[in-house]
Amino acid sequence: MKKKIRTIGIDDAAFYRNKSKKTFIFGVVTRGYSFVEGILRGEIEIDGLDATEKIIWMIETSKFATQLKAIFLASSTIAAFNVIDMNALYEQLNIPVITILSKKPDEEKIRKALMHLEDGEKRYGILLSNPPMKRIKFKNKINREFEAIVQFTGINKIYEVKEIIEKATFTSFLPESLRIADLIGQTFKDYIIE
Repeated sequence: MKKKIRTIGIDDAAFYRNKSKKTFIFGVVTRGYSFVEGILRGEIEIDGLDATEKIIWMIETSKFATQLKAIFLASSTIAAFNVIDMNALYEQLNIPVITILSKKPDEEKIRKALMHLEDGEKRYGILLSNPPMKRIKFKNKINREFEAIVQFTGINKIYEVKEIIEKATFTSFLPESLRIADLIGQTFKDYIIE
């Protein structure tokens, strides 16, 4: 695997849950851990069920679609409880998908929250169909060691996931593409999409 692989990190913009109906999602494309090559933007519904198709559209219509070696997500839910189907992302785009979390989420708490939504069972079914969570240790480029909870599809071995994360992570816990997508999203905290 090349040292400078292209990855995309996808995260949502900050939003007011009681005021906004939609929010932006940003995809930041980096080469390795240091060079930003592009920024993509889409729009999804808060608590909607359109995140998977919007991410697919955002990547397919970009010039990076055939160049990306991994898609990084901070979670398999985005914009509150808009659930991402990781398997559908991989099947449609043929790009490995990796979620990276600092700790394992409370699955029962998530299930209960989803049941307040009209199609909560469907959303919970998507979450259950996503790959299992696994614990890994990795080092970033400044040699700090971290433990993470990951889910992944399109990759066979966990050591390959570790290798991709290490190639994409500079000084923090998050791959640089995902860290920058989060930073961009935070600048939209006062922006309301009705």
